[in-house]
Amino acid sequence: MKFVQDMTAGSPSKLLVSFSLPILAGSLIQQLYTMTDSIIVGRFVGADALAAIGACGSLTYLFFSLFFGLSAGIGIIIARYFGAGKDEQVQKGIANSVFLLLGAAILLTVTGICFARPILLYLGTPSDILKDAVAYFQITSAGILGVAFYNGISSILRALGDSKTPLIFLVIASLLNVGLDLLFVLVFHLGVAGTALATSLAQFVSACTCLIFALHTNPFFRLKKEQFRPDKILLGQMTHIGLPLALQDALIAISCVALQTVINSFGTAIVAAFTATNRIETMLGQIYLTMNTALSSYTAQNLGAGKVSRVREGTRFCVWITAAFSLCMVVLMHLFGSAFMTLFVDDTSVIQTGAFALALTSWFFIAWGLLYIFRGVLNGAGNAAFAYISGILEVVGRVGSAVLLTSLPLIGQWGIWLSEGITWILVACAGIICYLHGTWARRTA
Repeated sequence: MKFVQDMTAGSPSKLLVSFSLPILAGSLIQQLYTMTDSIIVGRFVGADALAAIGACGSLTYLFFSLFFGLSAGIGIIIARYFGAGKDEQVQKGIANSVFLLLGAAILLTVTGICFARPILLYLGTPSDILKDAVAYFQITSAGILGVAFYNGISSILRALGDSKTPLIFLVIASLLNVGLDLLFVLVFHLGVAGTALATSLAQFVSACTCLIFALHTNPFFRLKKEQFRPDKILLGQMTHIGLPLALQDALIAISCVALQTVINSFGTAIVAAFTATNRIETMLGQIYLTMNTALSSYTAQNLGAGKVSRVREGTRFCVWITAAFSLCMVVLMHLFGSAFMTLFVDDTSVIQTGAFALALTSWFFIAWGLLYIFRGVLNGAGNAAFAYISGILEVVGRVGSAVLLTSLPLIGQWGIWLSEGITWILVACAGIICYLHGTWARRTA
């Protein structure tokens, strides 16, 4: 049981820190090779190529987000059974997760490959970057199976308290991704298509190697043939939690897709600036996402064991970490925003636009962090109602405020970035209210 950790006993703060560090390292590495795509394309192919990746970035996230939600739902159910000491149900849950992940992967792969061009045209993608955007989206769609199973396996391992194994193989895949990026772009001159191909291949390697290692080291993955029979109760539980979480992530992605249409209307330079600032913020915001992931597994295990007070203690600890980190980010963005932008482009106007935008959105980072903390707790508790509310607020906040603010003469293009901050505040407030109401704890306990 070396690769399994029980989080229902011991110091909550120490457990969360030790469990979170590998997740944070993995998230940073994952973002690093995502940024590598953008840096290589932006510096060696051009700003138009970077804009092409950004133009379909939110659409790619929409497809991938369905697996983030399904994987999270699978992990929550498995963590509850693990926390309750029901090992047989844990193994049946792992076996049944294959049906959900495989079915969704096939559906979205076909959709992405067949309908990439009409979807991007509908979103108003600028004509000068349309060809590259279509190629990037089609190739990343072809790699969805790897995304589905890597996220599924990682979620299960984290549910069992193992956050280190996914990190090991993510490092391998990341190094492979960087090497393939350089090979396909600098040697074979495949441009945007090369970066997409490198990422897709790396995702497949990450999924396969992680699964092979888990089969050899984690006793819960040593499944019997009869455990692969569809279990209506388990599939129903996973679907009951996984679908709201998938819908939550899908609505977030839809709001980002809608925002992208507003961004596209300002031209290629603004698309490039937003793509770069989005990459930077995503990298720096990994600590928030890490706490979200850790709190979700931690909450599910402890509520499975009926230990609500431990969940509250862990939540308080994460709130303090978020406050301190957010304050540091305000200072960092104001001092080094331009330096961060030069990693992606050398166009002076794009750098200036992005630097100001980073300083502007940094004031909203505290709300962004709190959003992830309370979403992690409520998702871990299986609070489907909050998942729906959160997703709806993301759409209303991001799309509504972007359309309104960008139409005001004194705000204009800056409304794109302000809409992000307003959305974070709305969802954070909803999460805090739901958490303080306490229904999630009473119902689950």
